[in-house]
Amino acid sequence: MSANDSIVAAATPIGEAAIAVVRVSGSLCQELCKDALRVPYPTPRRSTLARYLDINESLIDDVIFVFYEAKKSYTGEPSLEISSHGNPLISKKIIEDLVVRGCRLAEPGEYTKRAFLSGRIDLTQAESVATLIKASSDRALEVARIQLRGDLGKKIRGLQSQLLDLQANLEAYIDFPEEDLPVEDMKGQSSALANLIAEVDHLSQSAGCTQLLEAGIRCLIVGSPNAGKSSLYNLLCGEERAIVSEESGTTRDYLSSRIDVGPFMVEMMDTAGLCEGGSTVERLGIERTLQLSEEADCFLFVLDSTLPSPESVSKDLAKNINAENCLVLENKIDLDNSKDFHDFLPDFPHLRLSLETGEGLDHCRRAIELMMQKLIPPPSEDCMIVNARHAANLAISGDFLREALRLLLEDMSMELSLLEITSAIDALGEIVGKTNNEDMLDRLFHSFCIGK
Repeated sequence: MSANDSIVAAATPIGEAAIAVVRVSGSLCQELCKDALRVPYPTPRRSTLARYLDINESLIDDVIFVFYEAKKSYTGEPSLEISSHGNPLISKKIIEDLVVRGCRLAEPGEYTKRAFLSGRIDLTQAESVATLIKASSDRALEVARIQLRGDLGKKIRGLQSQLLDLQANLEAYIDFPEEDLPVEDMKGQSSALANLIAEVDHLSQSAGCTQLLEAGIRCLIVGSPNAGKSSLYNLLCGEERAIVSEESGTTRDYLSSRIDVGPFMVEMMDTAGLCEGGSTVERLGIERTLQLSEEADCFLFVLDSTLPSPESVSKDLAKNINAENCLVLENKIDLDNSKDFHDFLPDFPHLRLSLETGEGLDHCRRAIELMMQKLIPPPSEDCMIVNARHAANLAISGDFLREALRLLLEDMSMELSLLEITSAIDALGEIVGKTNNEDMLDRLFHSFCIGK
């Protein structure tokens, strides 16, 4: 990126709208205000009405623009945002004229990359911009906002600072051996290092949450035929997606819908009933259900409370369910011959309801949301949500620190231990962007949309 390199892109989606915004970043912005907008000395960060004249001095549109000084803009360099009427032809003409005047079309993610390179944001904040744009649930938005605020970056830099302090203390033993520093101090350093390892490991434990936020929580509705699985599916989805019939085995394959459950986006799946025997098609449906159970994140196990309690759960399903990820729903409690099934999977949470009358359904919805809450807890100071890239670097850092601790405890080379700690600090630096890995940066920012 040269000093005179100015970029331009549409900041709003293409199509008819009330307004369209074109964004410019770079050294040409002041000159563009003078030549294209006829406002040679714009007041920074103030909306100004102007006539946009192309390079041939023909009117393109009446616009409102905002000029941002260097270090006061998103990118850390002079910036210009031009709002025109939302006819895509108008914004196209403005962009074409800006290119003629010396700007070039921005690459995907280039504005955010410039913000990162200028030190306006760290790499975790840059990543959160893309996450914020693509978020498909309230919880995903919450996580993105916290990262955009810089909380994860602060946490990582805090760990680095503690490691640097530890490093300085250990170097004192090397540089000043004549001081005869007490053995107790060395034990304290080892204990501090062990605590830092625990913090790094704890931080990486939330890595799986990112995939659940992006792809949605996969919730599988299972149970015997005609227990009410499809009725539950329709009620949760808010529409009649699944065929409901008193005939056993109506659902032969699975149905899937994306729904909101509180702050979570959930892929709800209705599956074929689990039973012994049945037709060839039914058995194929059961096999598909068991296959899906391998990939599911949580389960709703629906029972018909008017029938005898199931004696057991198939081994293929049992290995995937537990008291944390499965709710047992005893349906049809409105009927006189309903029974209590608490002896079936006794350690699992049980809810009694009637899908016919709606009794217990609200309680069921709340219980489902609480189960999701365990899968993706709310982000906090003690629970940061990290992505796969962060987790990989945390794992690398943890391995270096464990080796450093081993060298200390076994009274081996302190110099080697310090080298391991240095490598751990560098691995943490990769998370916030203290890196020269241009390939990694290019891949990361090219996943962004144009104009961001």
